Amino acid sequence: MDFKGVPVAKKKRKRGPDVPRILREIRFYLLVFFVFSMPLFFLPGNSEYGYTKSIYTLVFVSLLYGLWGAEAWLRREWTLDITWGGFLLAAFILVSLLSLLGGTPAGVVIQSATLVLFFGLIGIIVANSISEDRGLRWVLLALLCAGVLNGLFGLLQYLGVVPGGAPGGGLNAVIATMGNRNFLGGFLSYLFLPCAALLLSVRRHWQRALVILGLGFVLAITLFVHQTGVRLGLGVAGLFLSFVWGYWGLLPHKKEAIWWLGLYGTALAAVGSVAGASGLLGALIYSALGAILFLWGKILRRLRIVWIPTVALAILAIFLLNPATTPFSAVERAWERNAGRVRAWDWWVGYFMWKDHPLTGVGLGGYKIHFVPYKPKFLSSPVGQRYRFPIARAAQAHNEYVQVVAELGVLGIIVLLGGIGLVSYLWTRRMGEAGKRELRVELSLLAAGLVTFLTHAVVSFPWHRPSGSLVFVVVLGALLSSRYGGVGRFPVVLRGRLLKGTVAFVAALGLGVSVVAVRDLLADRYLQQGKLAYFRGDLRTAYPLLQRAVSWDFFPRISLYWLGLVQMEMGLRDQALESFYRCLDGRYVHEALYLNIAALELERGNLDAAVRAAEELIATESPRDMLDAAQYIVAIVRYRGGDIPQAVEILKGIVKRSPDFERGWALLGEIAQSTGDFEGARSYYQRALKVIEKKISRIEKRLMGPLTPENFGKLRSELKGLKAWQKLVKERLENLP
Repeated sequence: MDFKGVPVAKKKRKRGPDVPRILREIRFYLLVFFVFSMPLFFLPGNSEYGYTKSIYTLVFVSLLYGLWGAEAWLRREWTLDITWGGFLLAAFILVSLLSLLGGTPAGVVIQSATLVLFFGLIGIIVANSISEDRGLRWVLLALLCAGVLNGLFGLLQYLGVVPGGAPGGGLNAVIATMGNRNFLGGFLSYLFLPCAALLLSVRRHWQRALVILGLGFVLAITLFVHQTGVRLGLGVAGLFLSFVWGYWGLLPHKKEAIWWLGLYGTALAAVGSVAGASGLLGALIYSALGAILFLWGKILRRLRIVWIPTVALAILAIFLLNPATTPFSAVERAWERNAGRVRAWDWWVGYFMWKDHPLTGVGLGGYKIHFVPYKPKFLSSPVGQRYRFPIARAAQAHNEYVQVVAELGVLGIIVLLGGIGLVSYLWTRRMGEAGKRELRVELSLLAAGLVTFLTHAVVSFPWHRPSGSLVFVVVLGALLSSRYGGVGRFPVVLRGRLLKGTVAFVAALGLGVSVVAVRDLLADRYLQQGKLAYFRGDLRTAYPLLQRAVSWDFFPRISLYWLGLVQMEMGLRDQALESFYRCLDGRYVHEALYLNIAALELERGNLDAAVRAAEELIATESPRDMLDAAQYIVAIVRYRGGDIPQAVEILKGIVKRSPDFERGWALLGEIAQSTGDFEGARSYYQRALKVIEKKISRIEKRLMGPLTPENFGKLRSELKGLKAWQKLVKERLENLP
């Protein structure tokens, strides 16, 4: 038979797995896991919860972008939407680099700018991952679950079930995985309203019920931590939401109304459970105010002319509620109750930093470094005369806008306020163009979360807390995603050599940053281990650990200071002085640093340097114990220089202010003895001995109770010094004629 021309069936080739699609799914669920796990992540062996979260973020974001790059490599195309937010990120990085002109060490600026970049990259990857219900639902569920678990952890700490910030439980023990209750309350408040959008994206009744219960618990813990700034942020955001819903006509449909009423009832129950009947009454009054704003929004939608008196009333409200301009004593009292004068201290110091570097600021991350040196400059000004009270070094300005001005100058605040204005414009456009009512509700809730954050930033520093920053960039990324329209999008397609170069750069950057971050993490663990050894008095163990911490750290600061302390106690005075002066050179400028430098210079016989360091500390209006110690060093220098009357005057001023300052009484005895006033010397020595013995007795009792390693170390060191003084004073008493 002739089979020519008869078609032969071809074997079907088996399709291989779609690797790029698999990588995309892995990347998405890893993003969800990161959003869930980062707020919960901490390592007990490290110095600070926020620090470990930052390292975790750097490594995890590098992994996410590495996977995204691998997916693009296999597709031979990388399509990503950098959004207009990407240009804001680039502008902020640019002004951060320009702030190097302000005098902050380059290592500090680069570290801070890297964190800004990587948190910004989270927002971009979120914007590219949320285009449908599934994406938004999973990301918001991850945030809500992280919030519930953090709140539960904080509650268990309050009850004393698990260790917290203070032994035995209580409100001061509530730190969860954040570090303190203000950070916990802020984190929960930022996610509360955005996560309410889950009522629109989950469909089953039991899921909605769980969401409502979770949100109610989050709100209860937010209120329970008793932080006024947190409540203020959430309160302003709620009023904003009422106005927006009225303006855009976003009342729920009948089928949805029961769930929103359920959320409202749960919120009232949360308020009542925390604040009691008075709090519930306040919530009802607040609800009435929200209803008024809702109706006002509807009026504004129809009568645009009403915008003029509305803006005027808003400006008047700001004037009346501003502690500096308000005529109401109740506002002033509330300001004072919440450490208002201390906050104003921080803000004024930031102003003086900006005044010296108006264009570029002192440098990103430099506020904490320059705070102590700028205190005397502020205090010597006319306005500073009203703030003559001791205040410790502030690591943050407790106002993000002030800190941006101080660190990045006019350029920084232009980028920040311009960014807020741009996002507001994009949000308004997207609200207008959103086709579905549900999308408008989601957009309004996301915007309310940003309002909570930006309001709290007036009295706190949420951008300096990793968990708070995470909520901010996730919500902002969701708001700028393609889910809500094309306004504000900026899609980029990379192919060919540009694709290969970009993937290689992303891989190299992620790997390099991850290696440095992990080294920093290990350096921080060495620092903690070294400090614990120091607290135990085990200097031989502490010294090599702290040396290792300094060598592994990308830009050593605190580890260098602790190395200096160990070197000083080991008698390595030259090395200790070198470490302290390196800290003073823009690394870690703390009040105690001046005191240690003054003491070491005094031991070396460099009296001028000792007085200079001590007087710099005195000029900062430092806490009383440091002021006493600094003036004591000045008195020693005056005594050794032959100016006995001034030395005696200084010492009498110290012991009048602090009668328990034993070194002052002892030096007065030494001076009296040197001038032949033996009875006066005996009286002074006996007074010193009485103070010393009383302190020793008190410290020995405290050492018998439960103590943190740090408190144990401080007491051990103090006891050692007191016993040395006790021996010396007794010898001098015995040698008196």
